[in-house]
Amino acid sequence: MSLRDLIAGLLAVLLAAGPALAQQSLPTPPAGPLCPVKVPDLDPRRSLFVTELDVVQSAISLEDVMSKLVADSTDPGLTPDLLWAQWWDTQNPAPGLGLGANCDDQLDAQGDPALNGFPIQCPRNEGGEIHVDPFTPDTPSFYEPLALVNRIDLAPTDGANCGEARVIFARHSGATNDLQRNLVIFEAVLPNPNPGCGLQGCREIAQFWKGLSRISDPARRADALRRFYLEGFPQRGIAPVIQASHFGLGAGQIRTNQFLSGSQPRRWQLREFKLARLCDATDASCSLRFVPVTVKENPFGELFAANPGDPRAPRFQRHYLTQVENLSRADINAFFAEVPDRFNAGQSNSQGGENDYPSHFGPNARLHQALEQRLQQLQIPLRPEHLVRRSLALSCAGCHQLSNDAPANDLGDGLRWPQSLDFVHVSEQETDLIDGSLHFRISPALEDVFIPHRHKAFRKYLSKVACRDCPSLSTASTPSLPAAPTSLAVSSDATLAEISEEVRRVDAELKAGGAAETLGGPRPVH
Repeated sequence: MSLRDLIAGLLAVLLAAGPALAQQSLPTPPAGPLCPVKVPDLDPRRSLFVTELDVVQSAISLEDVMSKLVADSTDPGLTPDLLWAQWWDTQNPAPGLGLGANCDDQLDAQGDPALNGFPIQCPRNEGGEIHVDPFTPDTPSFYEPLALVNRIDLAPTDGANCGEARVIFARHSGATNDLQRNLVIFEAVLPNPNPGCGLQGCREIAQFWKGLSRISDPARRADALRRFYLEGFPQRGIAPVIQASHFGLGAGQIRTNQFLSGSQPRRWQLREFKLARLCDATDASCSLRFVPVTVKENPFGELFAANPGDPRAPRFQRHYLTQVENLSRADINAFFAEVPDRFNAGQSNSQGGENDYPSHFGPNARLHQALEQRLQQLQIPLRPEHLVRRSLALSCAGCHQLSNDAPANDLGDGLRWPQSLDFVHVSEQETDLIDGSLHFRISPALEDVFIPHRHKAFRKYLSKVACRDCPSLSTASTPSLPAAPTSLAVSSDATLAEISEEVRRVDAELKAGGAAETLGGPRPVH
């Protein structure tokens, strides 16, 4: 049998067995049909991506965030400093501080530290953050706020939640030292205040963000954002953004962008964490913990290779063929790929070859021919390498750096991936003067592509309201109480691998069955 016959047979089996990824129709809100309303002008830098120094630095601090998480934990022995140390101790080898799991708890077949079976760098220089004070201003280790971000465009069309609200912090040392940069972003998924009303239940949250455009006084905007993030609006059923459960199982996440100097090799890397309340199965004592998880939309690079060392590669490549249509959408903000978590790595490297998908894919003639045949069948005017470059752009490493330059930024069909600021999309190193106020600089990708898309989605949502009130919205809202983080029972000797796997499993179960389409389209990333 010829190679072409083998590929044709492989395609036939894959496409018969793979799920059809048809476009989902938008559900009708429970409140009935929608009626158009006039939407006033919105200032995206007030209502979507807030980087004004006078606003963000008055609105919130890292100490505010960590203190709120500790208060939500109900753990009497936990402090902001201790929770901070536990977080970064996950990047140190055992025994570390003895606060939980460490990065060498799981080893791969070669005896190297791993997460989800894929290698991770362990230890990392960032593990040294267990010894610093991140809360005192005007010190190198202080983490200053850079941006407050409205991501209501990530709200699923069934109204299961109201998208995300984010806050970005950067280590102060990075403002002047390229070799001492570390950024963290808290990405809270906001519960729907009126879930019985579907997507219309998110209108109160949307109105808050919209109203910021009308407030000219930076101090008033800062006060409003501080209350929204740390207190919420209980009388309207809106919980505070910063709440432990909003970063936990079935909800949001915390991501890092790491590049600190130290005794270990300095590698630019991005990682992802969840908050979980871990309870000892024997004595029922519970503690809130940061748990390293896989980086989403970030398949391990060697899975694209012709002769990989990982046995999951053939399964990944069969799955990848089912994603051709999704990856081929002719819109920077619309193409995507579904990546089952079993293929995601525990780190996304913006240096070196690990995340260089095109290099791994280049010699893989069999996958190349299978993708080429599928593209021809669908009459899609792209080449296989365009699909792989699009997958690279969807990864953290690609979005932040690897997709900046040619040929990686050539996505076919006239699309080019937009530029980051080399390392970040909002910089602690540079500012812009906008309407007389200093703002932290944002990337061309944000300014020219992503924010305009989010702006359009937000305005579209605001432009249509239910023609009659949803019953849940017409009744007085009761104050929302902070929801406790979902608890997991674990054994006292559970390893990082076991805890991470259980967190990821429960997280996936809680998210299963919801609408894949969001206000901003089918891709819940960036």
